Amino acid sequence: MRINKQAQQTNGMSRRAFVVGAGMACAGLGLAACSPAASGEAKAEGGGSAPASWDHEVDFLVVGSGTAAIGALAATDAEGKSVMLIEKSDALFGGTSTTSGGGFWTPMNRWQADVDVTDSREAAIAYIEGCGGGRTDKATVEAFVDTAHVMMSWLSDTTGVEFAVGGAHDYYDNVEGFLNYGRNSKVKSGKAGDIWNALQAKLQERGCEILMGTALSEFYTDENGSVIGVKATQGTKEVDIKAGAVLLGTGGFDHDPTMVTENLPAPIYYSNAAQTNTGDGHRAAGRINAKLGLMSFIWAMPNFFPGKPDAFDPSASVQFDIKGNDFNRYRGYPNCMIVNSRGHRFGDESATYPVYNMSMQNFSSDTLTYENIPAYFICDSTYTETYNLPSMDEGDNSWFVSADTIEELAEKLGIDAAGLAAEVATFNGYAQTGVDEDYHRGEKESSKSAWLKNIDRPDLANQMIGPIEKAPFYGAVYLPAMTGTCGGVKINENAQVVNNDGEVIGGLYACGNCTASIAGGAYLGGGATLCPGGTMAYIAAHNALGIE
Repeated sequence: MRINKQAQQTNGMSRRAFVVGAGMACAGLGLAACSPAASGEAKAEGGGSAPASWDHEVDFLVVGSGTAAIGALAATDAEGKSVMLIEKSDALFGGTSTTSGGGFWTPMNRWQADVDVTDSREAAIAYIEGCGGGRTDKATVEAFVDTAHVMMSWLSDTTGVEFAVGGAHDYYDNVEGFLNYGRNSKVKSGKAGDIWNALQAKLQERGCEILMGTALSEFYTDENGSVIGVKATQGTKEVDIKAGAVLLGTGGFDHDPTMVTENLPAPIYYSNAAQTNTGDGHRAAGRINAKLGLMSFIWAMPNFFPGKPDAFDPSASVQFDIKGNDFNRYRGYPNCMIVNSRGHRFGDESATYPVYNMSMQNFSSDTLTYENIPAYFICDSTYTETYNLPSMDEGDNSWFVSADTIEELAEKLGIDAAGLAAEVATFNGYAQTGVDEDYHRGEKESSKSAWLKNIDRPDLANQMIGPIEKAPFYGAVYLPAMTGTCGGVKINENAQVVNNDGEVIGGLYACGNCTASIAGGAYLGGGATLCPGGTMAYIAAHNALGIE
């Protein structure tokens, strides 16, 4: 297991550097400038801050109950150390993590042996670095790869939750180290909630105090800029918690409209991340000069517009939605395609969800617009008779319009009719030959893994390309969306947060979607958020408390 147990002391920081750095960080997030200490707080010599008295004092404080809860559980392995976890939601323990599919992208996991999969450290590192496009830190990637499988075995053994290799796969076929099967460790029940229920129960059993409905406001620091505790809010009440070390796990900023507008370059309309993800950790960390990175990156996933097509508002802000998510559920089946307002396809619909979503966000130098937003899902009656569609599978057809001809469908959706008719004719030709000459739909190994297990169409030359020819035809608005933002504080191989000079901020660790993705913003494969988040949380607890 690769866990560095070095002392976690930051270099001294001058008062001027602290104030200027914090101000710049706040301004970069579009935030109100860092406010002076509230009344009742004493300003320590050299620029630190502390309340006159503390409401709680603990050795290890965890902020957030998603993957950070794994760090809380790891911390309870330290004998004689007190652990506390605070969670912003007053009801949902686990945040976005507990509503996920329960998959953990884990190189060299122990369950690979059950399915005869061969994996290696070298291949996993090469794959992460290749996907990261030069945005990864080698030491952090190596720490993750060396510890992920250890953490997963410990998690299963400690909680009693059983895992197995799931069906999800790596998402970038062309990158060295790609593995088509085996790195997805998935809870056997298929319910992520089982993991977080077990985590919560085990934390309570081990004496970890859990404060629900408690949101981070800011960090307290000493004269060197090291974190010594936090101010939190419980409704209208303020709570001051002193801590030997703090693990930050507050999630992304999906539901803060200002942060979304100022950081994401292309429109995003939906997120299935917990609605409590409003960038609290980003703002608090920015005030103490934490370095932020990858703030324009997201975990991408397309979404159907959950309403009548003519009600779509292109100026709408990000909304919470789960029902319309397309996690490789709809667009890759035969007898459908996705087009823009010109009626043109713009990508391989069978590509995995984070990959396809990026093609929707391409800016056109021709029209000087994001011309693939909105996009339109088009299918025929063979599709609706064979496969499910969101809302329609519950007898609600309001998301879709129908028509007896392609031209009429185009008119109802606002698509160029001649362009759509020509595209359908071309696509139907590809269905006959089985070869998509434009985007090679159905040829990638990742596409085959994602879709073929649910398709049995021996009548087709390519099982992912079926003609769109049987009336009535159906169409719906299809939009870029996300499962979370993935930019935030920069961490090192020990999960320690660093400042804008690259120096460790003493006493502060972070994991999950409030950090700059350790994979450089690339969604590596099924379960690519839970395992990195949980692993860095595990490393943080071991490093902070000296756990062997």
